[in-house]
Amino acid sequence: MKIAPQILQKSKIKQFALVLSLGILAMMLTGCWTPPNANVQPPGETRLIQSGFSADANNIRATVQSIDSAKRVLNLNLADGTKITCTVSPAVANFEQVQLGDRIRVNLTMKLAAYVLKDGRLLGAGGTEEVIPYIARVQSVDPSYRLLKVQFQNGQTLQLKTGLDAKLLEVRPGVSVVFQSADATRIRIEKK
Repeated sequence: MKIAPQILQKSKIKQFALVLSLGILAMMLTGCWTPPNANVQPPGETRLIQSGFSADANNIRATVQSIDSAKRVLNLNLADGTKITCTVSPAVANFEQVQLGDRIRVNLTMKLAAYVLKDGRLLGAGGTEEVIPYIARVQSVDPSYRLLKVQFQNGQTLQLKTGLDAKLLEVRPGVSVVFQSADATRIRIEKK
């Protein structure tokens, strides 16, 4: 059975038109998505959203800056340049092997505070302004899985798994995050 050349030509034109229109549609849709931006100003007045809620960060790269063996305290410089002090849990068996200058991977359980700030400031009682030394801003929130993705001031990001005590429905991109305390629950020393 032979197909007439005119029918074959019309079929090819229809295929070309379909492929072309799908390509144009795909290009239009890709222009609609924008990546999350932690530099947006969240809505509402400056305020403390919540203080002392828990979050876990696993497999964080850090360099040991100082060690207090008696108190089981480490001062760490995270890969993004953030400096934190953490208490090492008694469950961490290899704490005695950690030395000054070691590069480690650490699991941290942290206490955080979340603020809506304007230019790093919180408007206090009587109109006084208080500067809050935040170190990261929320980039995205997933309340169903209790995940916060924060972006540090140098642009690096970190995913945190929050505890059940976190008021994630009030947290929006751009909210400032302050690390109040950290406990190391696991340490893996990387080879030098």
